[in-house]
Amino acid sequence: MENNEQMPAEVGGEAKPLKKGSKKMGAVVTAIVLLLVIVGGVAGVMWEVTVKHASGAAIRKISELLPIPAARVGGKTILYREYLKSRDTLITFLNSDAAKTQGINTKFDSDMEKNVLEKLVNQAALEELAGQKKITVNDEELRAFFADVVSAASTTTPDVGVYLLKNFGWDEENFRQEVLKPALLEQHVGAALAQEKQGDLNALQTYMTERLAKPDVVRYLRF
Repeated sequence: MENNEQMPAEVGGEAKPLKKGSKKMGAVVTAIVLLLVIVGGVAGVMWEVTVKHASGAAIRKISELLPIPAARVGGKTILYREYLKSRDTLITFLNSDAAKTQGINTKFDSDMEKNVLEKLVNQAALEELAGQKKITVNDEELRAFFADVVSAASTTTPDVGVYLLKNFGWDEENFRQEVLKPALLEQHVGAALAQEKQGDLNALQTYMTERLAKPDVVRYLRF
């Protein structure tokens, strides 16, 4: 009698090679598992960033390698690494001798975290407007402004470089780029808008309020 049953995969101890379909299915399963691991890892990082505002060594390293967003203003993305940098500066100042001398005993809290992000959002909106109006700050006026600041502070702060490093963690170039340049840019843009609006000195503030209320301004961090 003829036996129509299929023989098992192994006969006499010798395994038959897997069919091509089985190999493809294995590759698909492996790819899905890897994708789930990656997605789960990214989701975990984003939760640490957006909800916990993590600042540990691992998150800092990841934020240096990946463009993790903290907020967005139009086409400009504010990266989480930029947020951490500004956050670190504020914390350094709050723990500094300068803060104690000025009687500042405020602890860094969630309101300050929010203020750090809002400062970056405002700066991005200001730079966007300056770009539209082709307003810039050149190196010459930036150097002149810095010289004026150093001269004004010379009686109480003989070595500005040491003061900046000790109380903010900045060098002089950081101070020029993070404080003086934005201040000059705001002056220039504010003056241009006031002129356009027949001398309205609140024109920039009005513009910023309206701009930051638009749907293309997104804050990814939750406070």
